[in-house]
Amino acid sequence: MDNASFIPYQRLDLKGMTTSALVNLIRVAATNFQGTSLILTPRIDQSGQAYYWTGLRYGECTELDFKLCLNKEIEAFILCFLMKGKDGLVDVGNFTPDPTMTKGISWLQSHLYRHLEYCQGFKDFIRTSNGRTFQNRKLTFPHGSIVYSQEIKDVFSTQQQ
Repeated sequence: MDNASFIPYQRLDLKGMTTSALVNLIRVAATNFQGTSLILTPRIDQSGQAYYWTGLRYGECTELDFKLCLNKEIEAFILCFLMKGKDGLVDVGNFTPDPTMTKGISWLQSHLYRHLEYCQGFKDFIRTSNGRTFQNRKLTFPHGSIVYSQEIKDVFSTQQQ
């Protein structure tokens, strides 16, 4: 790895904050720190709720990691930020997570296809973590990225997404 491009981030996990406080945190960081970005992994929890595991990078070397539960307004807020940064910060009036977002559809697959049209590019790769292997697709945006990840149980069964 080229040391000139490596930035060591201080990572902090945030727990117990409300959805409105987390959205406001993104807004404050984007407004006050140039170069603020989001690294998002879309997921569905055990109750069927859609969320982003979120890495909020701001300042020179800080990353805040947290679970951001979704509804359509919050999802639109995040997409606008990814595309336009602080200039894309739209208002959010509803902070209540929507448990129906994932009902009746393959939400992760639908999410991927909806966001493909807005991204600057994508990269497929395989990574290993804690003895487990994952197939990943990373969509890049001007102000962050979305990483879709699926565990591969049989390494010989990998297919292009």
